[in-house]
Amino acid sequence: MNFFKTSILSGFNTVITMALGLITNKFIAVFIGSEGFAIIGQLKDFLKIGLSLGQLGFDRGIVKYTSAHKNSSERLSKYLSTIFISQLVISGCIALLIILFHNKLLNYLTGLENYSMYFILIGLSIVPMVLYTSGMSALNGLHEIKKFTLISVIANVIGSGLALILIYKYQLKGVLINLAVIQFINFFVFIVLTIGKPFQRNWFQHKFQKKEFKNLARFSLMSIVGTLVLSLTLIAIRKYISFYLGLDYTGYWEALWRLSVIFVTVLTSAFGFYLLPTFSKLYTKHLKKEIFNIWKITVPVSIFAGIALIIFREFVINLIYSKEFLIISGVLIFQVIGDIIKINSWILGNIILAKVQVKTFIAVQIGWSIAFFTLSIILTQKVGFVGIGMAYLISYILHFLFMNIYFKKLLWRKSISV
Repeated sequence: MNFFKTSILSGFNTVITMALGLITNKFIAVFIGSEGFAIIGQLKDFLKIGLSLGQLGFDRGIVKYTSAHKNSSERLSKYLSTIFISQLVISGCIALLIILFHNKLLNYLTGLENYSMYFILIGLSIVPMVLYTSGMSALNGLHEIKKFTLISVIANVIGSGLALILIYKYQLKGVLINLAVIQFINFFVFIVLTIGKPFQRNWFQHKFQKKEFKNLARFSLMSIVGTLVLSLTLIAIRKYISFYLGLDYTGYWEALWRLSVIFVTVLTSAFGFYLLPTFSKLYTKHLKKEIFNIWKITVPVSIFAGIALIIFREFVINLIYSKEFLIISGVLIFQVIGDIIKINSWILGNIILAKVQVKTFIAVQIGWSIAFFTLSIILTQKVGFVGIGMAYLISYILHFLFMNIYFKKLLWRKSISV
């Protein structure tokens, strides 16, 4: 399937996912309120950590090796069998640990005490979530983009429909039930639509293979560290806001963060399938030319979109959430400017990923997280809630400056050999 068709299907999937997400956000804002966003944000980041560890960071490796061996049933079977066995064991152990320590984990993350049974269900959902996500990565590697999009859309429609019903009837309890049940629904939809074609049962009949496991593990460190650092930072910031400003402000910040994610996703989704494979092939002046060509698009587009969002921010906030959330209007200005810088810095970050510069990637991730968290504490104490938006902006200015200094020979040296 050519790049144009792939981009169209990817864009369609992104639009459907975001549209359903916006409707769900509206229901949460109306029927639960800001505190609901605070609790949901903590649990979702906890699930992301469980997913990353349960997957063993194999997501990029799965795409690479299923793509490389899609025409060799024997080799493909060894990889898929190894993935299935290793991830089933690890995700099962993680689920067991969550069940054993569910009260302490739930209390630490949310402060809730009467929802332990629902948190146990969320813990159990780690297993189908891991298998579903890895299965979708395998579909991507097999270039089954139509099937990938179909499964994603069906799962999102069913999951979002169920979420709306549960939120309407049970409020916060409904959200907790949905967080767990949606993982089982996703996996069920995946199994129904892939068994027999393209997946074959004999692809999963091999024993665990050490060689294939080592190959997959080459991609693990960056993936796991990236997820862990970001999710732990967000969890820590939410806990700090809750302690210093109150749980309602934690919910306001989570709503702001979700709006920020939507803004960045809309502006970067078109390049998602393009940057990594392209940057992997290019070197020196050709890579420099490609970066500046992309910047010629992303810089003016992100600035224009950012200005539009800032101008119409109150309308957008009221549309997506409710009047209660207009308190984030002032902070949104700093967040959007930070997002504009983030988008254009993200392009340089893809060079690090494409060239598999593990140490640099980890250092950048940890450095940004420390800066963001530290600045959030300092500025919140000095100027209040708006300080978190300022911290976000400053942290991405520092990120962008570092990336430009790190790649100064590539980007700013006049004479570069081919």
